[in-house]
Amino acid sequence: MQIRKGTADDLPEIRAISERTIELGCLVEDLDETTSIHARSGIEMAVDAFSASVLSDNHSVYVAARDDNLLGYVIAIHDAPEIRWIVVDPAAQGTGAGKALMIAALDALAERGVRSNVRLTVPAANERAKAFYRKFGFMVTGPINDQKVPMIEMQRAA
Repeated sequence: MQIRKGTADDLPEIRAISERTIELGCLVEDLDETTSIHARSGIEMAVDAFSASVLSDNHSVYVAARDDNLLGYVIAIHDAPEIRWIVVDPAAQGTGAGKALMIAALDALAERGVRSNVRLTVPAANERAKAFYRKFGFMVTGPINDQKVPMIEMQRAA
């Protein structure tokens, strides 16, 4: 597996990974119809965020690839500091792609002097993702209000 900087050329695969993740309920388990509609709008949000982030000096964007096939992606926002849009293709979950992407994002932030107070958000019902983030020192800091899909914030102390 290779971790490399994301580029605009990756956009078609970023869309496909995001769609598969939503379709298989990996972002939010047990979707009702209303929540499903809002989760699907997240596909466009993810693609737009990736597209804008590859052009930004305030973001680090990485993809995990194997044999020229993308396995997942992550966006780290430097000045927030925040990990955003860490998504792994359902077929690649359990391969270490998520771990490698998280390490790349945290390393990118550390290179800019950010080692603590890194935030991220996760669907409140996604227990698997919350367990994954806990392995990197993230702890739940509270709910995020006014979201169509119930979300929580997690923060890394160190």
